[in-house]
Amino acid sequence: MCGIAGYVGGKNAPVVLFDMLKRLEYRGYDSAGIAYVGEDGINIPKGKGKVDEVRASLNPESLMGQIGVGHTRWATHGVPSTVNAHPHTDCTGVFAVAHNGIIENFLELKDELEERGHSFKSETDTEVIAHLIEEYYDGDFLEAFAKALGKLKGSYAITALSTHHRDMILVARNESPLLIGLGEGENFIASDAPAFLGETKEAVILDDLEYGVVTAGNTAFYSLKSGRKLRKKHETLSWSFREAERGGYHHFMLKEVHEEPDAAVNALKGEKELRAVCDKISSCRRVYFVACGTAYHAGLYGKYLMERLGLAAEASIASEFRYSTAGSLNSECAVIAISQSGETADTIAAVKAAKARGAYTACIVNVVGSSLTRLCDDSAYTYSGPEIAVASTKAYIGQLVSVALLSLESAKKKMKLDEKDFLDYFDELKNIRERIQDILDSNEIRALAESEANTRTFFYLGRRENYPTALEGALKLKEISYVHAEGYAAGELKHGPLALMDETVTVLAIMPDDELKRKVESNISEIKARGAKVITVGVNKDIRIPKTYPIFAPILAIVPLHLFAYYISVLKGLDPDKPRNLAKSVTVE
Repeated sequence: MCGIAGYVGGKNAPVVLFDMLKRLEYRGYDSAGIAYVGEDGINIPKGKGKVDEVRASLNPESLMGQIGVGHTRWATHGVPSTVNAHPHTDCTGVFAVAHNGIIENFLELKDELEERGHSFKSETDTEVIAHLIEEYYDGDFLEAFAKALGKLKGSYAITALSTHHRDMILVARNESPLLIGLGEGENFIASDAPAFLGETKEAVILDDLEYGVVTAGNTAFYSLKSGRKLRKKHETLSWSFREAERGGYHHFMLKEVHEEPDAAVNALKGEKELRAVCDKISSCRRVYFVACGTAYHAGLYGKYLMERLGLAAEASIASEFRYSTAGSLNSECAVIAISQSGETADTIAAVKAAKARGAYTACIVNVVGSSLTRLCDDSAYTYSGPEIAVASTKAYIGQLVSVALLSLESAKKKMKLDEKDFLDYFDELKNIRERIQDILDSNEIRALAESEANTRTFFYLGRRENYPTALEGALKLKEISYVHAEGYAAGELKHGPLALMDETVTVLAIMPDDELKRKVESNISEIKARGAKVITVGVNKDIRIPKTYPIFAPILAIVPLHLFAYYISVLKGLDPDKPRNLAKSVTVE
């Protein structure tokens, strides 16, 4: 993944494609490239780095062609490099493919194709698509394309070119967006509307398991399930360019919160990687989660979850870990580093300290090829996609799901969880996407935020695995709204925070749906007796979340708290995407 562009028409395609890719920069990427059909066949200029850097090295004005596809890549399989940059070709160079998404069975497909004599150049999952088309091609490009699609498992938005069919681009979509911009004597293809909004606002939006043909003057679309031709509606896009790059949302943060259902299900795609980590830590006497900021809260959730499942675990702030806990590590210990970027300086330093003591190290990150992935013994990915807003939201959901799956796999491996219970939990994790979507479909959070927009002091309370949620909820509010917000373990109320409770304070209490419920209710009574306002978060509470297993409640409870922080920030006239004094990736200690 990350951005796709395509053009067929009377203009110089290389120039148009780089212009389109430039408009998709907001999605984040590590490399860029295009494939266009020239007189001598398909040419693929590409490279690692920014669109402008790649463009300057290639001078697209000197390249000639009227049909082509382009791509900005965010690495998911294979490190960021020119070789791994899209587009990719088959053995013969007759077919070129650009692709967003994750092909889950690409290793099996690659093995099959290599046995049939195909040779691969890159580490990517995308390259198998080009080779599949080559394998099935017997003169009918569209038929070969459809057969190739039938072999794929996973998510994709695909564009494909052929030197044998110089007037058409083939397209397909499943769980990854793809739009066709309709022009006069020309057509555009993009993963996001901003790529072509300056040229046309008329578009066809592909739905899942649909594919088609795009030429300069025509389009045709088909169902992958039935093979039948479809009558697709032409949409008139009303978004401005700025609105479109945010998917119609006012801010990237809101867009990314609404991508949390996908982040939850995408994290499950790391199951094999997490199982490999689990195999290594099964012989370790103790697991340590190390991280900073939001990622630390995910690690703390992992500690509570592992302990509830009968496993020994700790969670440490990375900047403190190397000065304290690291000194007691040995080869019987495992250190799991969590970081969205994989570049967090304190977390990297903690891992280096752990490795120096002989501990096994692994990381849970969102960025393939990042420093942590090169440093650790093993890596697992959340597959959350680029996160633009400084305050992490969807990546946190991905981290929680990854940590939950790692904990469940570890408990099963150590015979602390039987197969039936494991499958019950795993099935519920697969349903978390729908649970999160139910929360996002509710309209109650904005109204609640409006009633609290002038409150200057907030406390967030939680017990056990809900304590990290209290910390994360408070962090999000202070990060983007600049108000005083503190997260506490609810049992600590009498040890200081109760002295601050009065009519000016609002407390958000995360309510467990288990044996701890009565204890939190007792805490709430004490708070109300001092005049503070209490907002409860839980099943059938003030802020409602769907019912789930108590160990997964933190994955749901944080979603409305993300929205609450967002709306408070907006109501104060602030920019939630770019909070003052903060950076997306903290690369200094």
